[in-house]
Amino acid sequence: MTKRRIKVATMAISASLLLGSCGNSEPEDVNTVDLTDTLTEEFDVDLFESPEMDYHLPSPLQVASIFKKSGLEYNSGVTNPADNAGNYSAELSQMLNFGVYSADMAYCVLNEQANEGRIYLGAISSLAGEIGMEAVFANEDLMDRFDANIENKDSIEILMIDIHERTEEYMEENDMQHSSAVHFAGAWTEGMYLGVFDYENNGGKDGLGAQITEQMAILGNIIKGLKDPRNDGMELGWVITDLEAIQSKFDGFASVTSYYEDETAEELVLSDNEYSELGELIKALRTKIING
Repeated sequence: MTKRRIKVATMAISASLLLGSCGNSEPEDVNTVDLTDTLTEEFDVDLFESPEMDYHLPSPLQVASIFKKSGLEYNSGVTNPADNAGNYSAELSQMLNFGVYSADMAYCVLNEQANEGRIYLGAISSLAGEIGMEAVFANEDLMDRFDANIENKDSIEILMIDIHERTEEYMEENDMQHSSAVHFAGAWTEGMYLGVFDYENNGGKDGLGAQITEQMAILGNIIKGLKDPRNDGMELGWVITDLEAIQSKFDGFASVTSYYEDETAEELVLSDNEYSELGELIKALRTKIING
């Protein structure tokens, strides 16, 4: 497969408050997600190699924003019910669904469903207490700020970025960075599921299909993060196996092969059958994760 350099955009609310380490990527052109007062920094990275550096993952808000800008609609009832949070008793299940609920919260907020988003903030806080990150949400200012700004979408987005920053800082201070890949495996799967659901049920979303393929560019980093030796005791084998099956299925598609063999190709578009095959694998993994 011919490797192609992909330009990656990271977004920031201010020069010192980054939304995530690595942003959305898109062949040839750079399209950043519109947030209030964002700054954009661009850099080149080869997403099809495994550089000798730490893996980088975006935030759940970034993933949801990528789909939102392509026309993803809000579908009531498609997210993982917040009531399920109490069903997750195993550490791995709690960590994966911490990521799932983070993606669900971002999905609600970006679609101006702030009341639903607040419910998911409660679910995230509950799971954080179970996985040893209660300090991130111990300060009541998060809920107070959410309530005070519940009608202000931009302020709620900034609050979500603050939550992401607090989580990253806490994990770094407590030598838990390796766990971020587990959280993000859940968030990525849920984000992809929401995109697949919208693509299959609402129709007329050519741009959404392109964003689904775009998300595949970061899957390798998720798998790399899950394989961190410090995660060895978490029984991640089935998660890694299923994610690798998704990656292998995608890489084997005729549309993908043709795209990377054609240096003049500007956009990768899967066939309906390819989208269906990819979607079935994503839905199957998501079912395993939310059923705990």
